[in-house]
Amino acid sequence: MTDADSLARTDSQGERLPWLIALGGAIAVLVVARSVEPSPTGIGTHEQLGLPPCLFFKLTGLPCPSCGLTTSFAHAARLHFYDALVTQPFGLGVFFLTVLFIPLSCYLIYRRVPAERVLFGRWSNPVLYTLVVLYALGWIYKIIVMRLL
Repeated sequence: MTDADSLARTDSQGERLPWLIALGGAIAVLVVARSVEPSPTGIGTHEQLGLPPCLFFKLTGLPCPSCGLTTSFAHAARLHFYDALVTQPFGLGVFFLTVLFIPLSCYLIYRRVPAERVLFGRWSNPVLYTLVVLYALGWIYKIIVMRLL
């Protein structure tokens, strides 16, 4: 197999497309986060995007696991990291991961790393479990904060 055949085979497998889509998604999320005004209440910023108010919050009086994430992103997109942290700590962490994903995805595109290799690699489960635990801790934090206010 020649180098040209190898290159054609690699491109035909679409190894760059998932990373290009993910890169576009990350940039879009950051642009949207910058375009909305963070809610002073710490929740409800998503309503500026035409989304309905949180039904979970209306029914239970408790914030849902995602309450405050959009607000946290909006603060972080304005470089108000303290406000993002106190609004929803997990949101600030995911914001930084989103920002870091931009150069990472460019590298993965350049190196033609298959998405499956990253998504189903040996580190994928520990990373996923860590994110789920941090998400749950962010939810607990948000419940405590909203109960105290």
